[in-house]
Amino acid sequence: MLGFKQSEPADIQAKRILSRLIELPLTSDIAERTIILRKRFRIKVPDAIIAATALEYSLQLVTRNQDDFAKIEHLRLIDPFES
Repeated sequence: MLGFKQSEPADIQAKRILSRLIELPLTSDIAERTIILRKRFRIKVPDAIIAATALEYSLQLVTRNQDDFAKIEHLRLIDPFES
């Protein structure tokens, strides 16, 4: 959201949402899983890191980008814009 030009209210809302999140460290286990996911599914490094982190911590991945992550088994996806 923040990487694209948008209205100031949308920008403020995105920052408010992000301020409530916690940061997780990039561990060696996540790095190893990232490499495996990247090789197996031929996804971009940032997406592989995100997926590996969600898998490592058994978290649901909240994203509008369902297509790039849908093929990764055991990855639980939530589209925040679906009702």
